[in-house]
Amino acid sequence: MSSVSTPPGTEGDGRWSSRLSARFGIHFDAEMCQWWDELAGSVAGGQSGSPDLHWGEFRYCATPQTLLSVVPDPFWPPLMPPNFLPLVGNGAGDWLCLRLLDPDQARRTGISTDICQWYHGGGDWLPWGSRLSEALLFDWSLGRMPQPDRRHAEPAVDENDDSSADLSSHFGPDDWNQHPWGQFVSERLPSVQAIGWEDATPRQLADQFLNAQLCQTPVRCQLVIDALSSELANHLNAKVAHDLGMVWNDLMRWSFDLRTMPTDIAERLQRTLHLSPDAFDPAQQRWPEVAQHARAISKTNEDLSWGHDLLGYVQWSAGDMASARQSFSNALRCSVFTDQSVRMRTHWATSSDGVAKFSARFLQDMNQSEADTGRDETGSTDANPDQLGRLPALIPDSELIQFCGRCVDEGEGSVRTKYSQMLIEKSEQASTPQTAARLLYAAGWDLGAEPLRRYGELLDRYIRCCGEAGWASHERLATVHRDGLKARYNL
Repeated sequence: MSSVSTPPGTEGDGRWSSRLSARFGIHFDAEMCQWWDELAGSVAGGQSGSPDLHWGEFRYCATPQTLLSVVPDPFWPPLMPPNFLPLVGNGAGDWLCLRLLDPDQARRTGISTDICQWYHGGGDWLPWGSRLSEALLFDWSLGRMPQPDRRHAEPAVDENDDSSADLSSHFGPDDWNQHPWGQFVSERLPSVQAIGWEDATPRQLADQFLNAQLCQTPVRCQLVIDALSSELANHLNAKVAHDLGMVWNDLMRWSFDLRTMPTDIAERLQRTLHLSPDAFDPAQQRWPEVAQHARAISKTNEDLSWGHDLLGYVQWSAGDMASARQSFSNALRCSVFTDQSVRMRTHWATSSDGVAKFSARFLQDMNQSEADTGRDETGSTDANPDQLGRLPALIPDSELIQFCGRCVDEGEGSVRTKYSQMLIEKSEQASTPQTAARLLYAAGWDLGAEPLRRYGELLDRYIRCCGEAGWASHERLATVHRDGLKARYNL
């Protein structure tokens, strides 16, 4: 545990919220101020966790004292992005984090932060709500949502793990009001009172959340995972592929979309696994629902790859190549840490031939097909304003595909090294410090960067550009990440 001290910039009126605001340069809203001043340091939700908190996975808060230490333990540099401030953990390394959004985006929308679930086993992240109360609500409700066991990039569940809510337990605001955190959520989200908790099926509960505009991004994620599920997928693994002399990536691809599975393969699997023909029925997968939710996410969360990826795949499957190209182009500019590829079983497209992004594989194939037929339809423009977490428009798709597509002759580490170096060089030529900061962010947290020591240089450059751009909150928060990298790895 880091020793607690009071670094420069933590002076204020004595309240935890004021001291934390001064340290990180973040203006906390009333909800976060209440969290810091009344709940985050309380016995009921303190660092040791609460024996009375029986719902959900995230029970261990980063106390104000911890976050004011010189090197706060909850920070995970460089795997955790430098605009993430950890708030509540699960005791296993995963965190609900406050994420600082692009300041230009914040000026356009009036929204400067959201709350993301950050998974330490790979660095994947997903927004769980616009506010902490919303993220906690989703955590407590996830056990009753569709596909509750696929809550992580690695869906294995320990039978002795009680961190997820029991599907059979019927609970709701009446139960939550027995705990200070539950009271906090109920007071901040009065619409939860209208949810029919007792008799709702997982699908009905998810629909009620969407209708109440609660936790829309993670709920849609669960619904997509559910729509893509099949009985067959639950019986397939790498050992099955090995025993049958099949390529595991092929099995993953066919189970991702059962419509693509060859008849002879299905018959062979049916005999070997002793499954009924229904397990191979493509009707199990509800592609119109996948399209519906993917389209919604592609509009509300432009920086999440999985919405664009799946929308592009639906369009590609339907033969709408122009729309598919645009969707894949949008996905290409998003970080691989936002593709949810293992949970959605799209990783068949990214785990061989050096492919780093689902979208790049399809764009590369489409480009080759068009070249073979003498057509040139490679033009695709990104109409979205530049924002942190998406590759700036000044880099063309063709250049990105060189790094994010098939790299047969190079290892992944070599690709990431060259890719991050290319983005660093682009940042040196950028016309504004804002663009430079976005490029440097991508250099570290789009594909990742190698070797590890590169992150020291990246953070130094990123912090300097944030300062020149006037992004004070980003500059201060990234500095804490940088100090942690130095203290722990001497980098």
